Amino acid sequence: MKSYPLRFNYEFSRVYRRGTYANGRHITVHVFRRPKGLKHNNSVVPTGIIRVGFCANKRQLGAVGRNRARRLMREAYRRLEPRISDGADIVITLRSAEVMPAYSDIFEEMERLMGKLRIYKQENSDGGQVPD
Repeated sequence: MKSYPLRFNYEFSRVYRRGTYANGRHITVHVFRRPKGLKHNNSVVPTGIIRVGFCANKRQLGAVGRNRARRLMREAYRRLEPRISDGADIVITLRSAEVMPAYSDIFEEMERLMGKLRIYKQENSDGGQVPD
């Protein structure tokens, strides 16, 4: 499943306002399950896609640190992407960090928080996946 980026401020605001979230030590994950018929630029957003956005704090990290943080979060998300069910908007935010967390810390925390938010695909008892 290919993910598409969240680009506009109102899309991020919708996820923050109407979605659920889970806080970790290094990151916060916000998830909004899109209802059918949700519009973007006067066209309906397909329900079979995942849209994702990444944020990092501007004040503490500077441009280089902010880009590195987003790169680490994107890579961790890329490894988890096949397990995520369709039809969600996700915003992943690095919490204020004086020291950049390691990739392994970000990955483990993202995996745990997404499990807590129940956005992984369901699996059958025979090992197959239940259709959404």
